Amino acid sequence: MTSVIDDIYDVYGTLEELKLFTEAVERWDISAIDQLPEYMRVCYRALLDVYSEIEEEMAKEGRSYRLYYAKEAMKNQSIS
Repeated sequence: MTSVIDDIYDVYGTLEELKLFTEAVERWDISAIDQLPEYMRVCYRALLDVYSEIEEEMAKEGRSYRLYYAKEAMKNQSIS
């Protein structure tokens, strides 16, 4: 996932698109998807879905609190 997002920033995205993508990641809300170009929507949805699945699994183990730190790390990576 990180590699795909890195490629979006390094290769595919225009400055305006990257601003929108960064804002969407910072919001971490599916409603932000409407602001993104189609190719970014696929990645953004996958990002949220992966973290949602991880959260479900960690909740079963009583460790869902750890996902907060993983999300924050992803947000920080998107603004770096």
